[in-house]
Amino acid sequence: MFKTFESAKDSSSQRILITGATGFVGVHTAWELVERGYRLRCLVRKTSDISRLPPDVELITGHLLDFPSLQEAVKDCWGVIHIGGIVRARDLREFYRVNRDGTANLVRAAREGSVRRFLLCSSQAAGGPSTPERKRKVSDPDAPVTDYGRSKLAGERALREGAGDMWWAVIRPPAVYGPWDYAFLTVVYWVKHHIKLKLGDGEMPFMLIHSADLARALTLGLAADAPSSSIWYATDGAEHTQIELSRAVEEALGKRAVWITIPVFVAPLVASLIEFISNLRGKTALLSRQKLLELTQPAWTCDDQPFRAATGFIPQFDLFSGMKNTVEWYKEQGII
Repeated sequence: MFKTFESAKDSSSQRILITGATGFVGVHTAWELVERGYRLRCLVRKTSDISRLPPDVELITGHLLDFPSLQEAVKDCWGVIHIGGIVRARDLREFYRVNRDGTANLVRAAREGSVRRFLLCSSQAAGGPSTPERKRKVSDPDAPVTDYGRSKLAGERALREGAGDMWWAVIRPPAVYGPWDYAFLTVVYWVKHHIKLKLGDGEMPFMLIHSADLARALTLGLAADAPSSSIWYATDGAEHTQIELSRAVEEALGKRAVWITIPVFVAPLVASLIEFISNLRGKTALLSRQKLLELTQPAWTCDDQPFRAATGFIPQFDLFSGMKNTVEWYKEQGII
């Protein structure tokens, strides 16, 4: 039977700092913590949209590369959930600057500030792809294939090397979707217009997690009665394909669409063109050659049983209910 470090009755005495609180995973996590009775502090930028955060949470203005602001943010905190980072950048240096160096700064501030517990929200990209026949396990050698994955793994190493005696753990989610997310909006948009895009045969197995479930996983992970230096995968527990994902979107929209297949050999040209146009506009590309490296791997599955055993985590959303929830939010916001 799993246990949590603190009982529900004393969670109100625990102050938790969240980074990345205004991102879509951070917003869900903030609400989850408040509903569980924790005292919440959020690290935000001057330009952050704080309208989605729970009312009356404590705000500290700063960022991961501003060490004095991190010292202020961790003051009197029992725990830290570090979600902040970047998922798109122009090069490895930019990724490392935030995902590795920013994490190292926060770890140092937390350790020096006598924070008891530190949980890092990393990514399956840090571990790397799997094979169709076997899910990736934490015990497998890490083999990231993109600059993003390498930077997230470097952030994990910064935590390991800088934590000292502070308890720490890492959760590696796969792709995350849900309300306040726009990464899956492209898929929904095309299906709404009766088109389903498919790369190759569309049968690459991968895993997902709904953002509300990831918020629960992060909260449970921080309080887990588990040894320090645990690294876990957390997922919805099922393997999916592009074909199944499109079917879930069709069902959520109440529409039917026809397939358009992008041959794998054409995809690099498409990604290069998108990347070139994005660079001209001074933006990072949503579909880049780096992203294509992920999309053309044999599989992206991982073993989440150790995390379930340590925390009792059970996801509340499967793909179809989670996509319905996401599409309903897009409609409420007038996005689709």
